[in-house]
Amino acid sequence: MNKKILKQIKTALFFFLVSALYGWSLRLYRVVDFISIDYKSIVQAHSHVTFLGWGFLAVISLIGFVFYPKKLEGNLYLKGLFITMSILLLGMLISFPIQGYKLFSIVFLSLFLITSYLYLVVILKELKPNTSFSSRFIKTGIYYYFLSSLAIWAIAIVSIKFGKTTLYYNSIYFYLHFLYNGFFVFTLFGLLIKYIEQKQVVIKEKNINSFYLFTNIACIPAYALSLLWSEVPTFVYYIGFIAGLFQLASLFYLYKISKPYLKSLVSKQVKFISTVVIISYFLKVVIQFFSAFPVVIEKAVQLKSYFIIGYLHLFTLGFMSLFLILLIILHPKVKLNSVGVNTLILGIFLSEVFLFIQGGTIAFFQQGIPYFDIILLIVSGFMPVGIAMIFRKFIT
Repeated sequence: MNKKILKQIKTALFFFLVSALYGWSLRLYRVVDFISIDYKSIVQAHSHVTFLGWGFLAVISLIGFVFYPKKLEGNLYLKGLFITMSILLLGMLISFPIQGYKLFSIVFLSLFLITSYLYLVVILKELKPNTSFSSRFIKTGIYYYFLSSLAIWAIAIVSIKFGKTTLYYNSIYFYLHFLYNGFFVFTLFGLLIKYIEQKQVVIKEKNINSFYLFTNIACIPAYALSLLWSEVPTFVYYIGFIAGLFQLASLFYLYKISKPYLKSLVSKQVKFISTVVIISYFLKVVIQFFSAFPVVIEKAVQLKSYFIIGYLHLFTLGFMSLFLILLIILHPKVKLNSVGVNTLILGIFLSEVFLFIQGGTIAFFQQGIPYFDIILLIVSGFMPVGIAMIFRKFIT
């Protein structure tokens, strides 16, 4: 792994650390209420830096390393774009907490999107002649990124014309859905399949192709599941239900892919993280499917602070973040601090367990866990500590 890639991964890890600290500060706010912060503005900074600073930068860096490392090493244009995106993210880190989603934050985010388009166009150009399964996954993910970002341009117009109406929030969910289930799902699995191709792990092409097809077919109609929090026609529930069935079907083929992949692994740590990532994805898909039922979505919206936040963290931490950590570790020349990785996983596991238990106990027994906010503050603290250890000891 060349030095340029290492610098880019370190940059992404830095934003992951800052995002985790922002997330922990939100937990602190619920315990120490004399701290004066704009809660929603910190949430916006936290989410944007997680997806764009950590997730997006790490993904494009890993794509460059495994598909066109020589070009990435000496390309000043790509280097300039990456540095520009990093500076714009620093601008978002400052502007969102100060003013929320207003002028400066919108300008920084808009410029970031334009710069990211330029970077992704280069990736598509490099991958154009590549017809492998891994390339197909990644190109599909990039197209979904373009689709998701359309909502960002729409949000500014909708908020000015109509205010924070149902249309405004559904635009946000459009962005998040296609970023989550489109860009990240396809690019991350594409990078894993690239590793499988390089290691020549024997997996039936039919299983990879079927996983791709079912996941892709489900992606656009599954946006219906993001609309069910509001009043929608009955047919929207049916669309969401059918999309959920396609996603469930895709899990069968993911299982077929996972078995030989896991058997091929020698490192116990890599096998453990791989298992956690796959289980997290399975849980994500199952939860999405059940969200098509009115009684489930109604209860989830009522207990948003536990169930919906738990689901979002299941994706961003249990799936996306650990998947990225896994992809970094899979390269033999890269070593991550194992204590830091285990501390991060412990924090993710405990925070998820307590979020869902708290939601469940309130839903069924109308009484939550005593001192829940303090407990969650403590267990979620493992995450920034673990990331800090990984960042500090990130070596080759």
